[in-house]
Amino acid sequence: MNSVCSDCGMKGYEIQWVIGITLAVGLAASSGDKRPQFVVEPPSRVLWPATRGAYAACRATGHPTPDVHWVTTEGQVITTIPGLRHVLSDGRLVVGARRSLVDAGGGGNSAILRCKASNRAGVTLSRPMLLQPVEDSVLSHLVRQLTPAKVGGSVVLRCEVSPQFGLADIAWLQDGLPLSSGYMGAETRWVSGAGGLLLGSDLTQADIQAEYSCLALDTPSPPLKLTTDDSSWLENIEVNSIEARTGDTVLLPCILRHINKHTITWQRQEANGVWVSAGEGVVRGGTLVLPSVRTHHAVRYACSQGTETSPRVIVRLVVYEPLTVIVTPNPMMLGTGATGHFNCSIQGGRGGGVTISWQHEGRPLHSPQPKLAIGPVRPHHVGLYQCTAYDHSDSAVAGAELVIADRPPRLVSTFSEAITRIGQTIAFRCAATGIPSPRILWTLDDRPLPSAPEKYSVNTRADTLNGGEEGTIVSTLSITIRSADEGGRYGCNATNSGGSQAHHARLNVFGAPNIRYLPPIHVKTDTDVSLYCPYSGYPIKEVIWRREDGSLVETPIETNEERGILRLTTVRSSIAGSYTCEVRAESGELARRTVRIDVHKPPKIAPFQFPEELEVGGSTQATCSLISGDKPIQFSWLKDNLPIPSTLKVEQKNMDFFTILVIQDLNSMHSGEYSCKATNDFGTVTHSASLIVKEPPTWVWRPQNTSVSAGAAVLLPCSAKGQPMPRISWEFSSEGENWRHILWGQSESSDASEGSILSDGTVWLRVATPEHEGWYRCTARVQHSFLHHSFYLDIREPPKLSRGGGSGETRWVVRGSTARLTCTVRGEPEIHIHWTHDSRPLALHGSGGVEMRDLGNGGMTSEITISHAGPEHAGDYRCMARNLYGSDELLFRLFVKERPNTPEEVRISEVWSRKSRVTWRVPRGAFVSHYSLQYRPLTRDLTNAPLNAPLPALLDTWESPDVLNITLANSDLLHVATEGPSRAGASVTGLSPDTRYVLRLAAFNDVGASAYTPPLHFTTREEAPGGVPRDITVRALRARELQVTWQAPPRETWHGTLLGYTIRWWEASEEGKSTIDTGSESGASADATTTTLRGLKAATRYGVTVRTYNAAGTGPLSPPHYRHTLESPPTGGPEDLSCTSSSSTSLRVSWRPPNPDARGGQITHYTLQYTRRDSDPLQPTQDAHLRVQGEEATVSRLTSYAEYEIRVRAHNAAGDGPLSAPQVCKTDEDVPSAPGGMKLIALSERSLRASWLPPLEPNGRLTHYSLYVKDLSGSQEANITRVNACTDGEGTVECMKPLRGLRAGRTYEAWVRAATVIGEGPPSSVIACQTSALAPARISSFGGVAVGAAGGSLSLRCVVGGVPPPAKRWLRGGSPLHPRAPFHLDGDALLIRNLELSHADNYTCVAENPHGSDSVTWRVYVLRPPTPPGLALLEARSRELELELRPAPRAQGHALPKAYTLHWRLAAPEGEWRIQSASPGPVILTGLRCGSAYRAYGSAGGAPGAEISIRTSGGPPTAPPDTRWIRANATHARFDTSMWSDGGCGPVALKLEWAGSGVAGARDVPVGGEVILGGLSPGSRYRVAARASNEAGWTREVYEFTTTPAEGSYAEEVDAPFPATAGELALLLALCAALSLAALTILAILLRRKRSDGAVARVITSGDKPGCGTYRPPPHPTPKLPPDPPDVYEISPYATFAGGDALPGGGSRAYTLQLRALARHEDDAAPPAHPACCDEETCVDACEAQRRRRRRRHYCPDHGCSQDSGS
Repeated sequence: MNSVCSDCGMKGYEIQWVIGITLAVGLAASSGDKRPQFVVEPPSRVLWPATRGAYAACRATGHPTPDVHWVTTEGQVITTIPGLRHVLSDGRLVVGARRSLVDAGGGGNSAILRCKASNRAGVTLSRPMLLQPVEDSVLSHLVRQLTPAKVGGSVVLRCEVSPQFGLADIAWLQDGLPLSSGYMGAETRWVSGAGGLLLGSDLTQADIQAEYSCLALDTPSPPLKLTTDDSSWLENIEVNSIEARTGDTVLLPCILRHINKHTITWQRQEANGVWVSAGEGVVRGGTLVLPSVRTHHAVRYACSQGTETSPRVIVRLVVYEPLTVIVTPNPMMLGTGATGHFNCSIQGGRGGGVTISWQHEGRPLHSPQPKLAIGPVRPHHVGLYQCTAYDHSDSAVAGAELVIADRPPRLVSTFSEAITRIGQTIAFRCAATGIPSPRILWTLDDRPLPSAPEKYSVNTRADTLNGGEEGTIVSTLSITIRSADEGGRYGCNATNSGGSQAHHARLNVFGAPNIRYLPPIHVKTDTDVSLYCPYSGYPIKEVIWRREDGSLVETPIETNEERGILRLTTVRSSIAGSYTCEVRAESGELARRTVRIDVHKPPKIAPFQFPEELEVGGSTQATCSLISGDKPIQFSWLKDNLPIPSTLKVEQKNMDFFTILVIQDLNSMHSGEYSCKATNDFGTVTHSASLIVKEPPTWVWRPQNTSVSAGAAVLLPCSAKGQPMPRISWEFSSEGENWRHILWGQSESSDASEGSILSDGTVWLRVATPEHEGWYRCTARVQHSFLHHSFYLDIREPPKLSRGGGSGETRWVVRGSTARLTCTVRGEPEIHIHWTHDSRPLALHGSGGVEMRDLGNGGMTSEITISHAGPEHAGDYRCMARNLYGSDELLFRLFVKERPNTPEEVRISEVWSRKSRVTWRVPRGAFVSHYSLQYRPLTRDLTNAPLNAPLPALLDTWESPDVLNITLANSDLLHVATEGPSRAGASVTGLSPDTRYVLRLAAFNDVGASAYTPPLHFTTREEAPGGVPRDITVRALRARELQVTWQAPPRETWHGTLLGYTIRWWEASEEGKSTIDTGSESGASADATTTTLRGLKAATRYGVTVRTYNAAGTGPLSPPHYRHTLESPPTGGPEDLSCTSSSSTSLRVSWRPPNPDARGGQITHYTLQYTRRDSDPLQPTQDAHLRVQGEEATVSRLTSYAEYEIRVRAHNAAGDGPLSAPQVCKTDEDVPSAPGGMKLIALSERSLRASWLPPLEPNGRLTHYSLYVKDLSGSQEANITRVNACTDGEGTVECMKPLRGLRAGRTYEAWVRAATVIGEGPPSSVIACQTSALAPARISSFGGVAVGAAGGSLSLRCVVGGVPPPAKRWLRGGSPLHPRAPFHLDGDALLIRNLELSHADNYTCVAENPHGSDSVTWRVYVLRPPTPPGLALLEARSRELELELRPAPRAQGHALPKAYTLHWRLAAPEGEWRIQSASPGPVILTGLRCGSAYRAYGSAGGAPGAEISIRTSGGPPTAPPDTRWIRANATHARFDTSMWSDGGCGPVALKLEWAGSGVAGARDVPVGGEVILGGLSPGSRYRVAARASNEAGWTREVYEFTTTPAEGSYAEEVDAPFPATAGELALLLALCAALSLAALTILAILLRRKRSDGAVARVITSGDKPGCGTYRPPPHPTPKLPPDPPDVYEISPYATFAGGDALPGGGSRAYTLQLRALARHEDDAAPPAHPACCDEETCVDACEAQRRRRRRRHYCPDHGCSQDSGS
């Protein structure tokens, strides 16, 4: 029968649980402890100049008050270095001058520091702070005026700081007073903005007369006076971009020269490129003010004067969001054992690489990923997790807490009291929920159920009850009633980490009463005792308790409470004694059971204290006495909760009832809190008292006389120790007398010119000034004692320069007048002053002089006077002063007004199809008011004219109607940042595409005009094609290839000369949703109509488009065409293979499919291969296979506690894939089998020896043996002895256990059981033996099979016993064995050294004495290492080799191979051996070099196998077979480099060397496009050597081509050879040996040339048709090619290389090498395409000629004929 109560209120329980967690968190928060939080956090970056200090503040709040420390990223605490670095208790870090720290060996390098706040509630880290060392030049900033200032108008100033400042905050000063925040609002006259800009509007006369400085890094810039002269505003000042942070105010100045009355308008550029009105912001004085910018403001802005023809100034605004970090979830609440993860989201930053790190309670976790996995959760995982982000310019940190939200168990289903009879079966059930899942234990009378499977059976499972929660644990106890003793009080106890809940109910079995055993009970005084009487039987009349004197214990019984409970409250020693439970049945039967209750006392000690007036050198003692407590008592003393250090020499004297602490020769180290601790078995008690030793002050550190430069940072440390803590005060005196107290504060925000006193007593001078020089006195005072220390601070002043006359750095002077430049200097003598002019020493050459004047008080002036200023005097003048303590310099810019010079370096900087941009260098020294630009189209075709040849005479006249004139004011000029600060430019619009123009330029001012520049001509660009290729088809050739064919688009849509095609392909889904933006591209030449796409994925749908391109760009995409590639066998194995043990005989295996790129198609099924890793060399490995349809499987029928190697192979319709990487798993443990053998022999009259073998199936790691010994002469139970498992270096071995102290002449029997952690296994056979004084000889050891490795050693142990001791001898193969090498006797063992195969035999140990004999035999096997496997090449690919590993046949005397490895390396150059595990069958080597040789061999754990030589496919690049890749006209040659094949080995590097007509050159060019060589001579022969290389090698070919001749001229011979290779030199020697034949050949060629009436000479002699390219030696020696240039770079489309002699007309010839690639512009006309190289017959004749004279391997187009010769 079974009774279960109904389900009770689960939903209500869940609500209570949630409320409980909330209350728990609230109680934790309200308990008083509060985690540290930063109220002041250090900045992300602090600059540290060489002579300046640096500081950062850090403050945190919490309860208790947190300790604040500075730590490195590794967690190392930063400490104070007196005078150099101070870490203060208030959280501040102050660092002195970096140069001083370096000189002292204290560092000075860049460091990343963090602030760490900790209390008992937890640890919190601040964001990282970069302490960045910089030079003092970072302090040299200046103010620049961007626009002229007018009364009533506006002005824009910019503070130009070092780039190292970044987005630093800058303050402004007007006449030395700060422009406070009240004057910087959006509605005031002064507005400051990001990037150091200041806008002033509605200027007054006082504003214009004032001086302005900017303040950065506590350092002001030199003052600037405003300039109002607009005519002198000639400096090339640009603001191209402004960087700001979100929330900053941004000023966008409109810097236009000569702004007229037009209104300034602002526009912004949308994402689609359209310009619209700026919209947001306010325009003041032409400046756009954006008060609080956001990221959507980060676009390009343009200002103009409102007219259509007016120029625009474009300013780009960059807005950075601050780096922010968010960690979710916060908090994360998990149960014990659960898993979860924190996500770290990062936003903002400067766009650089962001580094992520995680910390837990301040400790690094070394996890650089945004996702942090947690679990399984344990109590030590709770706390704060922080995610830190750092991008080298900003940093941020955020955190979230992990809270363990365990839910205590709740019993949702229980059982009730039941009545049954003997022979019946009853079941009790309990169900419980909780987090984590609870464990249910069953008890009987509050004790675990006895181990009786025949009576009790427990079944526990996870189930879902009706209306209950998922994951409910249901446990059912089945009880088979065999006697009335099965009755009693049964209980189920649900327990997890959150708590426990129990339920009890009685099972009443009809029968006589009985009471189970009750052990003695020990309790402490003042505790309560509740004791149940464990009775059984039914029906029961009464259950009572009696004392020792027989009196009845009155125990009140509450409602529904069970009978038989003994309750004792607040026990005392008087109630100790025996108590008896009496149970009386209805039938009158009575049962009694007595239990002993003992009451014990914990210790209690008397308080003590130390005297108050204790001084250094005295002594004291303290006595800690015991008041009460059970003995024995252990006393111990602690100091500050730690053991007292032995260095304090404190004496402790412990007695039974008290202990004495004696301290002599007191010093400050003895101060602290001392605790006496008393402990017995029932409790511990402590009492503490404070000991304070008073100590006079002594110096810890103090400064010495110091000398520093003015402007440097100084730390003057002063610290003393004593008890109480000394108080530090400072005094100052300039002469050493009349001291006055220093009253500086401790605020870091105080004026930099003042000092401050840090909390540790250190004086901090952030900027030392001469006023700080003098005597300083530090005083340390403790009550009536004090110490004085005085020292002198010497301030040495470096020179300081200022301009005479109060004017700015820019000076204007009219040519011929007098100019004066004056600078004034003050500082320490000796001061040396010198001047430079344009960075060169000043040299006036009689036109002026330098005058020096002493002003007194350490000041002097130096003045330059130039009597007649001329253009040569204009430039930058620098006044430089230096002394022993530093240097300074001052800049003057002198301008001399005169007639402007002709603009220089005029060039066309950019050309489009309908406009161009011309730029020039602004003439220096002369004021330019405007420019005149004239241009016109050329009416004559000059396509074949050299670029620098004189223009026709008709262009000398610029009065024709087609000449256009443009007047350019300074405000109309373009200032392009990439052109540099001294260049101007203008746009020429309204041009026609692909047209040649000529232009010239002149400069004007109020003095006059310059001459026009020489005419410059240019050609507008082509436009991109407008049509798409036709007749596109896509076919699948192989598993990873597609063939694409097409036809050219209609000719009228080319829009220029087609350079080639771009083929784009991408993976496309079946639904047609393409991912074209992430596809791949390849190119094809203009003549191609087909291409093959390789390296694709198998069984994948691809989309393909084709488009054309010319020099202007690419045409439109063709409509996409879709095609599937064919399937191929998988190239990769399954991934993430994992296995877990599901039982002692099964494994659960799971995996993921191969990478999609390696599947080769649809996976149909998997094969799971598992192999037991057996160490027995005599047994071959057995591979088992299992076909699996899914991605997980369970492997059953395995051996317990055995390791298995698991591998999985994927299959598809095309074939089988490779095996995955092996995974090794082990099955669970089980109980072992019976021991393998058992012996029991007599050793003496009172001792025996038991020996046994380990189980044949241990099924786990043996923990011990239980040895059972029973005396057959008595009736006692067997004696059980626990014996540890016997092991040696190779595993378990036979065990022996002597049995002593036995009775003489008795017979004993013994057996043994082996045990693992699961339990004990079955017993061995039972062996009996009698103790005897005349025991026969017996052997305890066991024989068997012994295996040894050849060359090693083997030990055979033979342990004997008997009385008298037996004699022992050894036999080999039945014959006596004598102990000589290699056989040795080693104690009880026979040792065989240097094993050989001949030692394999039977070895017998014989023991004999007068009473008997015994023997055991071993069968010895000797094995060599396994035979290595063989290797064979199956297939070679470009970067892979597929080999077959073939196991060697089984050889006699060799061990069986258990694992194979494959060893391989690069053959040349010789590489390192690499090793990978392998299995018999195909093995693929990946990541190899293309076209390279390798060496490989296999191994099975022994000797290496035979090496084989293998090679990957592919080779060096393949050259075009003839000159058809070269097309030439009179002045240009076009090279189609796409005709070079990569040889199957990837990217090709191509270098061209050319020679001819007296010039030579060389350049690296790209492969896959077209290259144009311009500026050639008409009718000349040129020789081109092309050297192509890839990772497999290189190929060098020589070609010749001839430019078309000018009218009536002949082609020139090639007159410049290439440097000959070694093969060519050998061929030359061979040709010299056959000189006569060479002479006849040359004569025949000359005669033929003479007959060719005006024809162009050719090297190829087959029908005057260009065939296969050939090479022949030159007719006469010529200069060699120049060496390659040292720098290899991409050639500009406009790069020219001068060469050759001067032309007859006085001009020069330039050679232009242009690169033609995708979207590459082209300036010069390319030569037309030539017809086909040759017909079949001509080409065959050419090949025959090549076989006679070619030096290297060449190829013929389309016919495949080739020849190797001359090498």
